[in-house]
Amino acid sequence: MEVLIVSKTHMSSAACVGGLVLSNNRYVRLLNPGNYNQPTDTDFEVGDIYELTFTARINIHPPHIEDVIISSKTFVRRVDNMPNFLTQRNIIDWNGHINNLFGGLLSWTNSGTGYIPLAGQMPIKSVGFWIADKDLIRVSFENNKVRFRYPNGTNYRNISYVGYQDTLATIPAGTILRVSLSRIFPPENSEITAPRGYYLQLSGWYQGGQQANQPNRQPIVDIDDDLPF
Repeated sequence: MEVLIVSKTHMSSAACVGGLVLSNNRYVRLLNPGNYNQPTDTDFEVGDIYELTFTARINIHPPHIEDVIISSKTFVRRVDNMPNFLTQRNIIDWNGHINNLFGGLLSWTNSGTGYIPLAGQMPIKSVGFWIADKDLIRVSFENNKVRFRYPNGTNYRNISYVGYQDTLATIPAGTILRVSLSRIFPPENSEITAPRGYYLQLSGWYQGGQQANQPNRQPIVDIDDDLPF
């Protein structure tokens, strides 16, 4: 099947790669045999189209229903204008306020971090495309962490950025964004005092005729490594 690479994000020692099956607009997360994520030096790049052979992962754990195991890959071509391509396919999942994401099921910590509680109702998927109605403002923290803030008065709404592309000071309203949910965080028996669940992440964005997700090799720590606040 032809699969468009739509996201590539940092994990602690690997890269999480997301795809879109062009025949049916199915979202997939590309794992290698043994349920391993891609290596950090993977040749998958956002905007590439590959011919892939894959099977569904055994023991799918909602909301991460997209996991597939790839057995072969062949590069086919590139998409030069991702916003146009995605718009033409009419696959935007959410528009408007950040509270609309993932079926309105997100809870928020006191510091404004969105998450799906582990014991709560699960959304029907863990990834999707979003067009926000407000600019996202970059907020920098220590330890190479980058977050963006969705303006919401005094009720902060923050989203951790885990992608490879260079960051912007402001992502304009109306930009197509790729968002996802983390694996379970904090780990079981962790000393971190945070509600356990699946935390909201920003994978990347797509603008103009330039490919928005070209690699930034400087590591950005994601929430597999530290508290996402």
